[in-house]
Amino acid sequence: MALGNESSMDELLVVATNRALYLQSTQERIRWDALSKAIWAEPILTLTLIDDTGQVVGERVVELGRATDLPAAIHDRVTDSVIVSERADLGDGAAAMLVARRNSDVDEIWWAVVFEAGLDPKDPALITRAAAELAQLRESLGI
Repeated sequence: MALGNESSMDELLVVATNRALYLQSTQERIRWDALSKAIWAEPILTLTLIDDTGQVVGERVVELGRATDLPAAIHDRVTDSVIVSERADLGDGAAAMLVARRNSDVDEIWWAVVFEAGLDPKDPALITRAAAELAQLRESLGI
């Protein structure tokens, strides 16, 4: 377990466990597989949150009062939640990331297709090509 103090008059806590990150300031519990990335630029920790389809749904900015092992712990746990992340060429210059993440709460793997910027994630042709690439990847990995 890693602890960090947010910089504030109340010295609010940020706690990393094996299953989630807890932010006292917002009363949130964030599973590791719900974090796309964490950027540490002392003393600011910026967290990018995703939904169960891999789409960005928000950001949290935490100011840590002092350097701790928290940023390293967050990096390790987010990285550990990624089972596979592979770029798939969808033709015509289009591509997507095919990502499998482990939900630590229920020990299940979920898959996401994240289209590159500028692509319409609702385009039926792209969805069909991405689904075929995902099926091929899953079959090749046995997942």
